Amino acid sequence: MHELIKNTVRSKQIFLGLVPLHVFGLYSIYNILLGNAANWWWISTLIGWILIKFFGIGAGYHRLFAHNGFKVNKFVKRFMLFCGSMGLQGSAILWTAIHRGEHHRHSDTEKDPHSPRDGFWHSYIWWMFTLKEGAVNVKKVPDLVRDPDMIFTHKYYYSIIWSIWVISALISIDLFLYLFILPALITLHVFCLQTSIVHYPKLGYKNYDTKDDSVNVPWLFFLTQGECWHNNHHGDPKNPNYGSRRWWELDPTYWIIKLIRNT
Repeated sequence: MHELIKNTVRSKQIFLGLVPLHVFGLYSIYNILLGNAANWWWISTLIGWILIKFFGIGAGYHRLFAHNGFKVNKFVKRFMLFCGSMGLQGSAILWTAIHRGEHHRHSDTEKDPHSPRDGFWHSYIWWMFTLKEGAVNVKKVPDLVRDPDMIFTHKYYYSIIWSIWVISALISIDLFLYLFILPALITLHVFCLQTSIVHYPKLGYKNYDTKDDSVNVPWLFFLTQGECWHNNHHGDPKNPNYGSRRWWELDPTYWIIKLIRNT
């Protein structure tokens, strides 16, 4: 395991992840608009979005791996790791090293890799293309780099993704496009939007007096669900329930967590 996340990892994220995801994703949307998609595409997309966005990224990458907010058994952990990987947002080690190791440590400072203080476009997606070599240190996530499952998926991340893509495409192009690609594209841009908007103080409110700009943004709930209660999260990072401070702060991701958690 390399000590630092190198530029080669960023290049792979762009050319083996972000670029093909958008090419195939736009093609899937094109088919839908023309009426060429299978009549069950929306069911497949909904299932894929729940697995990738809620189970994989929201509950898995964010609340379990990045913040150790709850415990699950090994089978559930591996399934969450798989679903999160299908989100094309990087390996769990890379994602956590950025989120826990950089964003939460240096939130809305010059060391925060995606603060909107550097501009909306930068915070939304451009930071992924301009992340400097050595900016992310895996020493800040020692629990993950000691986990064989995390190391395996980090080392073979794109081999795993492309293998799943090819196998699903051989079974059915529609299965590939609407169970894996479109849900991952939607999830990526939902999190990109969330990363930006929830750090604009004028667009939301605070329950916690944090030193950063994090706010809760109710009007983002339709897209981001419980992740929109971002100030709650920054105020109490290890708590897997981002809602409940006020009666309207609902958190569907936590409802899933309550079904699968051990403690």
